[in-house]
Amino acid sequence: MPDDTGVASRRTALKTLGLAAAAMVPGRGFAQAPAVRKKVSLAFWTWSDNPSHQKMLVDSVDAFNKSQSFITVALDAGSRTMEVQQKVLVAFAAGAAPDIAGAVQTHIQDYFNAGILWPIDPLFQKWDQKADYFPNILAFMRSKPEQPILYMPQRILPYILYYRADWFDAAGLKPPATYDAFIAAARQITKPGEHAGYAMRGVDYYAVQPIEPIWGSAGVQFVTADGKVDFADPTAVTVTEKWIGMFTKDKSAQASAISDGYPQLFSLMERGGAAMWIYGTHANPQLNAALGDRIQGVPTPNAGQTPRMLANPEGDFITTSCKEKEAAFEFLQFMGSADPVGMLAISRGYLPVRKSLSNDPRIQGNRFFKIATDHADTWWTPPFSWQNWANYQNKIAPYWQQALRQEITPKQWNEQAAALLRGEG
Repeated sequence: MPDDTGVASRRTALKTLGLAAAAMVPGRGFAQAPAVRKKVSLAFWTWSDNPSHQKMLVDSVDAFNKSQSFITVALDAGSRTMEVQQKVLVAFAAGAAPDIAGAVQTHIQDYFNAGILWPIDPLFQKWDQKADYFPNILAFMRSKPEQPILYMPQRILPYILYYRADWFDAAGLKPPATYDAFIAAARQITKPGEHAGYAMRGVDYYAVQPIEPIWGSAGVQFVTADGKVDFADPTAVTVTEKWIGMFTKDKSAQASAISDGYPQLFSLMERGGAAMWIYGTHANPQLNAALGDRIQGVPTPNAGQTPRMLANPEGDFITTSCKEKEAAFEFLQFMGSADPVGMLAISRGYLPVRKSLSNDPRIQGNRFFKIATDHADTWWTPPFSWQNWANYQNKIAPYWQQALRQEITPKQWNEQAAALLRGEG
């Protein structure tokens, strides 16, 4: 059963950030001498957030293909995160799954439960660089303590609150540390016709993901240690009411929130359409390029006494239908090595998950990374491994839009979410 143990201990978290000494592995990459000595073709499906990200993936896969003469990887990276999951599920059912797929931590247990993910544990345990992964990352790689190593994460994404420092200074406001201060600041800093207080997302499951650590900080466990779903309790409903109220009552969220997703919110922030946005550190290169010092960051505001910072690992896994698993594992090794991680993680605003990459100057000198690393003892994930988490994640989005349209109340939304977490519906 899941419990409220998603927070990394301070000692473990500090080690994760490379604040403890870690020996560098020699060379630009980490892969051992290739074990595969025959011609192999592999299909790799993953997502890309934008054309720049897609080019990084193309370049990384091309570099792998050119690094040896036996394995050729064909990349499909034209979809979004949730679209990749659906593509893989449908293709697997049809007997046409890829050999390798990209995944976020939210999907790992579901893939494993569905028989799609092949645990890499047999190959990982023989790998001479397995000790380069931090203990808390290894825990994520298992998803549950009793399970084998399931996949190869390459990066981890902490979520922070971005805010327009120039507007806050002009209004005489401090960046909010508590949830109530955040709601009040959004209301106060809104200027109708000019900018909203908060850039709210209305599309897909990721519309509610930024609120998860706020629910968690209020003491909501989603699913308790004995399997009870507490997501419709008054505490959870109160958090939801305040969030939805930014759109329905305070008018401190943008008018287009119901239909806005990732691209629209990036554009909104870049053009000065909103004062605050909770999102991953991977937003910082683009926001910093557009706004410079006007954009700053603080930890996600808390609704209780226990701070929470959402931090999601991402990486790649081998499917059970892959016929050349050793070749696929060589590709996973390569994608977790220095150059691909530098390109696909650090330069995109993610933190690496390997000791030997954690002291990169690009990490140490980035103010947004510093926020995440200074509060790493609060890194947290909801119970992604819960047996009905995928049921909730995959089905909750339409109800969220109904709540924003006031077709259902926030309480009814939480009740529906709780039902999905119980496996109902």
